[in-house]
Amino acid sequence: MIVNKRQLSQILAVAEETITQWQRDSNFPIESRSKGQKGNQYDTGAVIAWLKKREVDNLMVNTSAIDIEEAKRRKIAAEAGLAELELAKEQGTVVLVEDVADEFAEQVSALRAKLLSMPSKLGSLIFTAKDVTEAKEILENAMLEALNELVGYRETETERDFAEGVSESLEGETEAAA
Repeated sequence: MIVNKRQLSQILAVAEETITQWQRDSNFPIESRSKGQKGNQYDTGAVIAWLKKREVDNLMVNTSAIDIEEAKRRKIAAEAGLAELELAKEQGTVVLVEDVADEFAEQVSALRAKLLSMPSKLGSLIFTAKDVTEAKEILENAMLEALNELVGYRETETERDFAEGVSESLEGETEAAA
């Protein structure tokens, strides 16, 4: 559709001054040039196509500049991140996921084996227990041993002797009270 400047400004929702500025671009499509009251005539389809091409061209120019700068920024950030990670590994403040997964798998496997061996190991002990309290204590000790192995806790002989001493004194107090 062929229109004048005022009509084109209304169609595109821009000021007439904006169209005047666009006309300074040598590629801006003017259907016919005319001075005076009639003024220039514009093909709206050609003008809209020019606007779209102009937008794409502007994006391409700006995008490549942004992309290069963004790529440089990302590269610098990645290099800094790798350097920090290497330092943390050397300091021992981070570990590899594979190492953690391997250790966890070993611990779970050891716990599974321990739990599966409990019935055959504890069956006779529980059967020969003096009473329910002793049977319960046998089970609790076996469970605590398995759980402590899971977390890598190894009770020292001194700690074991101390715990047994406390347990014996508590049993003596319980028997004296009865």
